[in-house]
Amino acid sequence: MSEAALSTVSGVTRRIPDVTWCDLFEFQARRTPARVCLVADEVAWTFHDLDLWGERLARMLRDAGASPGTVVACAMTRSVRAVLGVLATAKVGAVYLPIDPALPAARLDAILADARPAVVLTDVVRLAERADLVLSTEDWQAELSGYAGHRPPRAAAGPAYLIYTSGSTGLPKGVSVGHRSLVNLYGELADGFFPAGRGPQRVAHGLPLFFDASWNPLLWMAGGHELHLLPDPVRTDPASYVDFVREHRLSVVEAVPAQMSALVEAGLLEGRSRPRMLVMGGEAIGQDLWSYLRAAPGVTAVNLYGPTECTVFTTACRLDDHATPSIGRPIGNTTARIVDEHLRPVPIGEPGELVISGSCLALGYLGRPGPTADRFVTAGERRYRTGDRCRLMADGHLEWLGRLDDQVKIRGHRVEPGEVEQALLTSPGVRQAAVRVEGSEPRLVAYVVLDTGSVGRLRERLRAMLPSYLLPSTIVPLEAMPLGPTGKIDRAALTPPVAVRRTIVLTSTQELVAAAFRVQLELPVVDADSDFFDLGGHSLSAAALAARLRAQGVPCSLRDVLLRRTVARLAELVPATEEGRTP
Repeated sequence: MSEAALSTVSGVTRRIPDVTWCDLFEFQARRTPARVCLVADEVAWTFHDLDLWGERLARMLRDAGASPGTVVACAMTRSVRAVLGVLATAKVGAVYLPIDPALPAARLDAILADARPAVVLTDVVRLAERADLVLSTEDWQAELSGYAGHRPPRAAAGPAYLIYTSGSTGLPKGVSVGHRSLVNLYGELADGFFPAGRGPQRVAHGLPLFFDASWNPLLWMAGGHELHLLPDPVRTDPASYVDFVREHRLSVVEAVPAQMSALVEAGLLEGRSRPRMLVMGGEAIGQDLWSYLRAAPGVTAVNLYGPTECTVFTTACRLDDHATPSIGRPIGNTTARIVDEHLRPVPIGEPGELVISGSCLALGYLGRPGPTADRFVTAGERRYRTGDRCRLMADGHLEWLGRLDDQVKIRGHRVEPGEVEQALLTSPGVRQAAVRVEGSEPRLVAYVVLDTGSVGRLRERLRAMLPSYLLPSTIVPLEAMPLGPTGKIDRAALTPPVAVRRTIVLTSTQELVAAAFRVQLELPVVDADSDFFDLGGHSLSAAALAARLRAQGVPCSLRDVLLRRTVARLAELVPATEEGRTP
């Protein structure tokens, strides 16, 4: 049987210009200098403005030691300075490394030790001792105004940026992505997404700046569109996000499916002022959301799929092209194959591992030739083994069926449970640890055997070691781990111990709130002192909890959930008329 009859599908062939994404931005700045390209910090920045200040910051970076091919780590707050950091790094010809300023010190130090940046740039005072350059939040323009422009020659063949992902060894690993891959992605956006409406679009940037998907809105900007950088308090609160979209008449919104669902519930598609295009990626989309958006009039919804190793997204599917969730077809200059364990393509319709080849592939893992050779295999051509179980349907669409290993996406972040296990095993008092992915909304559950200490102290130690998306939603103490025939931990047999039944006494108002906790967190039991965030809640689920309580008649906002974390405290918001109501 020829390969054409097997599970192989390719995107269109497109010429990739020998430029960097920064060259594309500078071309646009010369073409439309007076057009607004970025709205941030309540200021509308033109292409000329951003290009000018980017050149000044580039000169400052060069004077601090940045040069073509070196790494510039940017730990920036969500402001115009963060966008300038990306642009200035590219103008120098250096490699951009985004870092979340809120990372625990241990993880920040691990990333900096691995990446060995020539310059660390920040605008956060508490990180000043780790930084080479600190831009003040108030006088940064005065600091940069004395620097002349800087336009060195730039090579389009080298790395453009680094993104650190979770690693099973307990240490984060850096994925190095080249300019050619990024420019190929720009070509895909220009051909398939930019024509979403007539003229320049207003694009919402509500994604985390240290998330590789944040490149999508930046490339929209380089394509001549107007980018609106949502402040943190706005982007994390669905109601405020929707108000922002309406106030600024934004036409393109991108979010992970969980957040998009919350935005839809908050009224994103209600009224006359609604976005024209919704873009989702980072995790699987459920059928309910898929069907709802597919039927929404006047809206184009697109599902994106792609590992970090394949430059943001590798396949795309317009929801109106398929009735059930699909990851679609490969982007330009990209081939997808469904293969067996020997990397041989399987027949159409049969499940197997998805492997990707083409211009989207990253350069590899920084300083890790072994893992690079393991995942980026050479079989006639260079291919990336995604570890995702998929199948190619007869209509040419790819269907995602889950993971072949225990890796998972949580709120758009790729998570290796093994990294959490390593963090647990290095903690004092922990004899054994195992971490599993559980629940319909994937979450990490840790099982531990403790020699000393308590679950509370262990959780506090993890908070100091790991970013929030790697924290287990639940830590279950066990007397001993279940073992299989070979003496290894039997992970399938891991279950919480049967608790001694106890009577939980709740008032009627507390029961109303407790019921919302149980449904939102998929837990059988909570009591008056149960803390939403200690039980595994996060900002998105907190917003969903607030919406759930409002639907029950409780005047509850996201801020209330953040400040009143327990059942008892939130129950104080329940109106007296709700007393005795059945939730």
